[in-house]
Amino acid sequence: MSNILRIKEDVGDTTFKQAPKQVKDLKKSDLTYVAKAGDLFFVSGVDRGSRDSKSANYYGGDHWKVTFEKPLQPREGGTPISTWFVYQGHAEEYRLVK
Repeated sequence: MSNILRIKEDVGDTTFKQAPKQVKDLKKSDLTYVAKAGDLFFVSGVDRGSRDSKSANYYGGDHWKVTFEKPLQPREGGTPISTWFVYQGHAEEYRLVK
């Protein structure tokens, strides 16, 4: 079942990344996708990660690992990518029910 990921209006743009890092810590060569406030995306999964820093799915405690139904084209070019990290404070998930 698909869900919708929405970028919050009050945060402006946000950056999807390939690692759960802050934007200021990214290198120029790191792949990114910039999403605008209010953008909606169909997603097949949102992994909120673990709060335990020793866990394999610990994403800094503040990022989600999101799998998009339609891969997103990195602004740096290359092949579109389905799975990205997003800062949880910039996104909302809406679950679709039948």
